[in-house]
Amino acid sequence: MTAASTTALRIRRLLIFLPILVFLILLSSWFFGQPKNVQAALPDISLEALDGSAFPLTNEKKNLRLVELIYTRCPDVCPTTTVRMVQLQKRLMEENMMGNGIEFLTVTIDPVNDTPEVLQKYAQNIGIDPQGWVILRGDEETIKTVTRSLGFFANQTEDGFISHTTSTYLVDENNVVLRKFGMGEDFDPDEIYEELINLKQKG
Repeated sequence: MTAASTTALRIRRLLIFLPILVFLILLSSWFFGQPKNVQAALPDISLEALDGSAFPLTNEKKNLRLVELIYTRCPDVCPTTTVRMVQLQKRLMEENMMGNGIEFLTVTIDPVNDTPEVLQKYAQNIGIDPQGWVILRGDEETIKTVTRSLGFFANQTEDGFISHTTSTYLVDENNVVLRKFGMGEDFDPDEIYEELINLKQKG
């Protein structure tokens, strides 16, 4: 093999692995470049509700909040999580706690495709009751502020889907994350129900 062909082969290998290397560097900077002493919390900004009104994330009613970050084109964990949250919502409504000390927030991480109409259809298809449950969107930079504040990673893939963290967040009255739960099959409505009840009983 000539020196020129050897060099060309090395360049081709580099071009193949370069995107992977760049992605790993970005991923590492996301996880390890964050200040170690900063606790995850919802930022003090406003998002947009489905009716177009501004929804400040400032927790004036001092509710406990269960926050999911999803996108409607997600083929697996997002709809599964939302369905299980609907199950949890029904139990909490029986206890008269939805919107009365406990609030659910669904935030899209795909605001370009998830228009208010798309999100409304998603909510209807899955069976979300608006009592105590707010669905939110914002422009891309605003959504990035939310994901960064929660330590939630999301990356658009070549096939148009979004690779993302599989966490939901239990947030206290001061918007600070108390605990993370899984998404999809790892989201346990019974476990989270008990956690919410215990927190409310402790006051």
